[in-house]
Amino acid sequence: MAKKYSFRFLWMGQSLANCGDVFYIVGLMTEVYALTKSAFYMSLVPFFTTFSRFISGLLAPLILDQIGLKGSLVRSQMGKTFLLLVLAVLLQTHFVAHFFPQLFLFVVLISFLDGWATPARNAMVPILIDREGLVKANGFLAIMDQSINMSGWALGGVLAAFLGGFSMIGITFLLFIASTALMMLIEEQPGMCFNHGKVKPGNKMDGMKAGWIAIWHIPALRIISVVEVIGSVASTVWMAAIVYIFVNHALHVNESWWGYINFTYFAGLIIGGFLTVSSATFIDKHLILTSLVGLLATSFLTLFFGWNSIPLSALLISLMVGLFEQLKTVSFETIIQKSTKSDVLAKVYSATDTLYAFSYGAATLVIGYMTDQIGVKFIFTLSAFLLFLSSLYAMSNRRNLAVDYEMRKKSNL
Repeated sequence: MAKKYSFRFLWMGQSLANCGDVFYIVGLMTEVYALTKSAFYMSLVPFFTTFSRFISGLLAPLILDQIGLKGSLVRSQMGKTFLLLVLAVLLQTHFVAHFFPQLFLFVVLISFLDGWATPARNAMVPILIDREGLVKANGFLAIMDQSINMSGWALGGVLAAFLGGFSMIGITFLLFIASTALMMLIEEQPGMCFNHGKVKPGNKMDGMKAGWIAIWHIPALRIISVVEVIGSVASTVWMAAIVYIFVNHALHVNESWWGYINFTYFAGLIIGGFLTVSSATFIDKHLILTSLVGLLATSFLTLFFGWNSIPLSALLISLMVGLFEQLKTVSFETIIQKSTKSDVLAKVYSATDTLYAFSYGAATLVIGYMTDQIGVKFIFTLSAFLLFLSSLYAMSNRRNLAVDYEMRKKSNL
């Protein structure tokens, strides 16, 4: 019963934190634009966010070793709450207007705290949920995350237009307080604290390498990491700049259709989440099949999307891409959780998050340049080809995936 309530506090607290994160970014970008009237300075917000989370992911194992999973979540959220309070005071006193570059220091610090909270949350799920319920739990968390992503930006934009950026920072501060309180109610469980704060200096480097070593030595983790790195590169075609060009050059409709495509994609993710929850028993028994179907379907749908010129068809295809993407993601998430011991899982997540962030960040520059050179349709074709290659790689190694998550308890890692 204690685990049930702790999981409830976890998803409720994380949902409030995620909503606050969206409102914070909306409010911050509103303030940045009000101060600078510059799109370049606005673009620095996601740049510093990605860079800081990359650095945080590298250092996350040290923090997780020192304070454990619950401690990482709670202290991360407390730190973000304090930073939001300071930022709100500085905005109210117009200090930032005179020392504008310091504003990005808050972006870096808040993103850094996020970088070790996310692996901690994901690693807590298999501790609080029985193995048989992991698919349903992961599907439910996916529904919550994507619902906030889909509605949070729209709601945040409306609130920012009526209330202003400073009020959005204030709302975020209140959400972070509530999130911190809920996370503090999570009951400590065996497996949430690894070293009880006692990490010998000589073992710090071992702690930082633990996740990477696990990925290399556990076939299931290695296969999924390769597939997801390729997938993160391929997914750059769905970033705003590329879809914006696609809407204009391929669909020949106005810019509002970018919003419609974005909406249907997130709707597909949510529908996929509901499908995993309703079919959890079947999916749990066929994790490999579900993930492979999701991979292959996403590959072909991406190709169809890129060569489609009918706006309504584009909406339907983007919805289906989201649905199959979610089936693949939840299946892989469950395999990772079943393939990894609890004391290494958070470090595996921090390593993979770092890997995916780096590959996605590097790919955005390359894909952006290539789009100008060869056209948006061929970029979607390239994305589909990469996804198809990752599907072939996963299919050729499916036995390792299947055996590994069933036999993981016999391994020393």
